[in-house]
Amino acid sequence: MIQTKNKVLICSAWPYASRIPHLGNLIGSLLSGDAFTRYYHLKGCDVLHVSGSDTHGTNIEYEAFKRGTTPKMLSDEVHERIVKILHSFEVDMFYTTTESPTHYRFVKEIYSNAEKNGFILSSEEEQAFCTNDQKFLADRFIQGTCPRCGSDLAYGNQCDHCGALLEPEELRDPVCRICGKKSIEFRKTRNWYLDLPKLAPQLKTFIASRSFSGNVAKFTENLINEMKPRAVTRDIEWGIPAPFKGAEGKVIYVWAEAALGYVSATIEYFEKSGHPEGWKEFWLTDQNIKHIYTQGKDNIPFHTVFFPAQLLSSGTRYHLPDQIAATEYLNWIGGSQFSKTRGVGIDCEDALKLLPATYWRFYLFSNRPEQRDIDFSWENLDKALNGVFANNIANLIHRVATLTQRGYGGVVPNVAVAPEIERAVRETKEEYERVIEAGFLGPAFRKATDLAVVGNEYIQREKPWESSKPEAIASTYHLVKALAILLEPFVPSFSEKAYRVLQITAPSLDDVVRVDTHEVRLEKPERLLEKVEIAEIRAQQEATSGAGNP
Repeated sequence: MIQTKNKVLICSAWPYASRIPHLGNLIGSLLSGDAFTRYYHLKGCDVLHVSGSDTHGTNIEYEAFKRGTTPKMLSDEVHERIVKILHSFEVDMFYTTTESPTHYRFVKEIYSNAEKNGFILSSEEEQAFCTNDQKFLADRFIQGTCPRCGSDLAYGNQCDHCGALLEPEELRDPVCRICGKKSIEFRKTRNWYLDLPKLAPQLKTFIASRSFSGNVAKFTENLINEMKPRAVTRDIEWGIPAPFKGAEGKVIYVWAEAALGYVSATIEYFEKSGHPEGWKEFWLTDQNIKHIYTQGKDNIPFHTVFFPAQLLSSGTRYHLPDQIAATEYLNWIGGSQFSKTRGVGIDCEDALKLLPATYWRFYLFSNRPEQRDIDFSWENLDKALNGVFANNIANLIHRVATLTQRGYGGVVPNVAVAPEIERAVRETKEEYERVIEAGFLGPAFRKATDLAVVGNEYIQREKPWESSKPEAIASTYHLVKALAILLEPFVPSFSEKAYRVLQITAPSLDDVVRVDTHEVRLEKPERLLEKVEIAEIRAQQEATSGAGNP
């Protein structure tokens, strides 16, 4: 059996409170975090899942400017909507905001200590200034062409198309997003920096101690070889005031404070739970603890280099990331990026108007983009929901329960399980555990759903409806019980329905392979899942998305 740490902290990337997350955002961070959380709960671990709304930064300031409101009012409104979305999608976690007093206090503490420890520099630099608006421009207020990939979705800090980290002066043909004019020049201003080169030896030791996989290792290696001091202050009004001497009127740059929210959210959770020292068992020890971070690939550098650097600079021995479970991008049809303003794709609120959350959870985990970008398609949605979820899985569970009811009065025969089924269940569980604990949810999900294929083939071959075959009923019951438990991290409300049908109470992961020796009496089976009319859903989505939709 795989050995797991007793405590597990799941940290999901913080959504910007400037807009509603789309389906790609959801599967990349919060939904994946929920699946890991539920899995480790099944393992019997002490698990905490934290995240929150990223309420600061230029995205918020710019969006509030466009809407004619304040950053505070905008972020409060969007935060409440995200909380409702998470509840609807059955994401069970502690979710806060970067506006919490605990977060403010912790961020200032980290940077005050970093300054005392000699890891903060200050120098004058040239910063973008709009001569038309007569103000310094934060990075997201500048848009231009990416020097790396040529996309026009490049901003003063990062290209949203290729993920490259940028400086404002690198953009080609930069435009001020406030006035829309090319009235940008660069003027001197003083900013404060985290001295990443000085932290490089500690960072390299940390990275060498971890076995980051695939895309994570590649992103991290490229960044560590090009390390330079990184600005942690900006000339904007909205954010956490910088604690450095002489930095009055400046705030901590959003990239430099949001990830610290993983620690402050944990502190806040235990403060609100009445155990204010409890957070230390998750952060100030390397014993029996595992940290897992879920996010899209564009956030990898912030979690493998910048966030560890912030913690190291404080001088306190915080537990550093163990596993980065990053996804590639889920794009819209034809590879287009999701965009509410251009009518491309589906955000999470609109998704819930089209289908219940269980269906979306099933689809998103069946298409979690772990090795490459994946495009949404209606055909894949139909295949996942009707072909696999309804036909292969829900029908199999209902069929086994119905056959048990008709042939045995609802009592599962107390006979030996067929060796081939017992072996299939055992091997499935072993591989399922291995890949999840390596940080890969997609293969684990598919391993679980493949068990339904084994069950359907077995029941078709045995035909227990033609003659009395108690072993076939006992064997398929054992298989669908395992299937229901293995699916719980991914589609919890569906598994709850299956538990009622199969008379399963408070299962653990060990129950997957445990053969029942007590009497199991099933009630009259309920229908677990309805098929969906994809053509109708597609027509509804296209009618409401706007002309910009492919």
